[in-house]
Amino acid sequence: MFKWYYITNNMTTKLNVLQVIPKLGYGGAETGCYDIAHFLSENDCGSFISTSGGGLLKFIKKDKVKVFRLPVHSKNPFLILFNALALSIYIIIFKINIVHARSRAPAWSCYLASFLTRRIFVTTFHGTYNFRSNIKKFYNSIMLRAKLTIAGSNFIFSHINENYSEYISKEKKLRVIYRGINVDYYNSKNISVLKQEKLKEEWNLSPNKFTILLPGRLTYWKGQEKFIESLNILIEDYDINDFQAIILGSTYLLWLEKKERCHLSFLNILKIKMRRIVKVKKSPIRISVKKL
Repeated sequence: MFKWYYITNNMTTKLNVLQVIPKLGYGGAETGCYDIAHFLSENDCGSFISTSGGGLLKFIKKDKVKVFRLPVHSKNPFLILFNALALSIYIIIFKINIVHARSRAPAWSCYLASFLTRRIFVTTFHGTYNFRSNIKKFYNSIMLRAKLTIAGSNFIFSHINENYSEYISKEKKLRVIYRGINVDYYNSKNISVLKQEKLKEEWNLSPNKFTILLPGRLTYWKGQEKFIESLNILIEDYDINDFQAIILGSTYLLWLEKKERCHLSFLNILKIKMRRIVKVKKSPIRISVKKL
């Protein structure tokens, strides 16, 4: 166990970190925010989260992490200004040292709040944001107006350098910090055999077939469509069908309904059971299916 402190004006004070994210759901950015929040509190740091809501909120240990509910998911300019003022008040009251924005809309609020309160502003560039116009690119550029911008991978680091070079300067740092997971939480030894057998029964999984699991939020850029096409190639071109495939995600199937409706026919061809898990209460047992 160790302790982190913030050094300023020759005085040492406890480090207080505010993370701001639109919704605390089950995506990578959200679970990362959740893990970091509890890691900070466990290491004697003040840990704060501002969000509009989300499924992970009920798992937050309220005695360790303080949560501020604000409409930080909104792109409405008036709400962005409102959030900036509200965050400024929170920053002053709770003596926040570092403000960490994890998305663009709240980043604008955090940028303004950090400017008003003279706090350190940090962002994490989680993905490749679309920009079809200079206005949209300017909107995205807020992620690079921080003292430190964190790229979640070498790919994102390259994407930033290739597309946002005009916003990068020597005064502002751009660093790669890889995503991680809580290895204790996902340790297979913590998952009972009884729970595994119960899940196999619920999902009607055959012990005699090879199981292929694709976990990930259901959206067209996560690769579920390619996954289905690949399985179809195994069946049609190689006559391999002694497997069972699971697509595990946490959202509504809007991308299928809106853009990929025709690909639903693949599900009938492959006889795949597509499960929509909206509330994943025991995610380690879900992930352990890949070992079955």
